Amino acid sequence: MNKQDSVDLLHPSMLQIQYLIELEKVGKKRGSVTMIADICGVSHGPVSRFFKECMERGYLTEKYEFTAEGTHALLIYKKLLRDVKLYLKAMNIQEKEIPEKMRQLIENVDYDLLRNMIRNGRQTAEHIKKQDKSQEYARDSQHSREPNTYFIEKILEKGKFQVGIAVHQMSRNSETRISMAHQGFEHLALIRNNTRGSWLELTIREVNGRSRIDGTRMWGHISSLKYEKQGQLYEAVIKDGHLKIPLSACHFFRGRMGNVKGTVHITVACNIGNAHMPESTAVLTFWM
Repeated sequence: MNKQDSVDLLHPSMLQIQYLIELEKVGKKRGSVTMIADICGVSHGPVSRFFKECMERGYLTEKYEFTAEGTHALLIYKKLLRDVKLYLKAMNIQEKEIPEKMRQLIENVDYDLLRNMIRNGRQTAEHIKKQDKSQEYARDSQHSREPNTYFIEKILEKGKFQVGIAVHQMSRNSETRISMAHQGFEHLALIRNNTRGSWLELTIREVNGRSRIDGTRMWGHISSLKYEKQGQLYEAVIKDGHLKIPLSACHFFRGRMGNVKGTVHITVACNIGNAHMPESTAVLTFWM
């Protein structure tokens, strides 16, 4: 998908994309909307309303046939689903978590930004493969150079680029659950790598919850974040709704397809309403 493809493209939910995929399979026939609704586990109304929107956009005819524009749009949606799934698999995201993470990315991220994330992931993988062909990493390892330093200096390209993030609860077992702190950050972050330094820049966003006392909805935000580096905690400075974590505090891993994932242990506190939530520990993961 190039940038031109995403201009004025309808941005449906994953479920709505599934409606179109099923329509392509079923074809135009009597009761097709009801059949698609049954297949997707929804009522007739949502499918009918979405198809009407597709007609207004010029994707479908009144007989539920795909126009040339609709056929092109469906190809883009299918490719997007495939690319995002491969992207998440390359990040070693657990299989059971992939559908929800796909939904979050496809429904909440601008297509151009999503395309850039996927492209950056591929470029990083290709860059690492080129580095693997040389023996430089082995030589540096023999001289006791830290892997993080090697990654930042030798592999990570200069400039800034977007990465996806997730915050998980720390668990003694192998289960990974999304932490409440995950709500407190925009799910796209920036990596900046230049002569002034290398860091991960997070954007804070409003969080909400309900009072356990009376059920009142409350709003708040992350009030502090500490990151662990070499066994010590350092507090990140929050300024204008942003905070920075140095990449030297992060640990980097290579996925099955060569893509890179980074992690850092954090301790987060949050203010919601008049309440100050206690600090909680979590693992922040970002993928390129």
